[in-house]
Amino acid sequence: MKNNPIIIGIDPGYDRVGIAIGRKNNSTWELLAYHCIQTNKKERLFDRYVQITTELEELITKNQVVEAGIESLFFFKNKSTALDVSEARGVIIATLLRHQIKISEYTPLQIKQSLTGYGRADKKAVEKMVKMELALEGKIIDDTIDAMATMICHECSRKLQKDNL
Repeated sequence: MKNNPIIIGIDPGYDRVGIAIGRKNNSTWELLAYHCIQTNKKERLFDRYVQITTELEELITKNQVVEAGIESLFFFKNKSTALDVSEARGVIIATLLRHQIKISEYTPLQIKQSLTGYGRADKKAVEKMVKMELALEGKIIDDTIDAMATMICHECSRKLQKDNL
């Protein structure tokens, strides 16, 4: 059986970017990498974007990523933070496009619905389902859990699209 494409799940941000890379074959996940890109708050914002691009490109190239699931922005109370996250998200999307990666976006509600069956599930419920699906234990950074959840959601979406053809 031909292997499914390698997927990257991304939880975008400018302070921290959650990354998860893997593929699902039959009912088993092969988790190739997971990482949180942590930028230095003392650096200029543009330098932080460069760091995000550099680290993301290394992970994409090393793992031969083909498809991406990225969490879409919801809403922010702080407009300044929303702008910085939006810009970081643009940098991330441009990096994915430069590598000719097929991109799909998912709202937090879609991701929670996909993993737990309930779009308003709390973080603990999502984390529990991610760890069960990927057979993981121990403490994992929230941003990385969110990226893993996005990766799993993307695979579920791919499967639904394939089943409906």
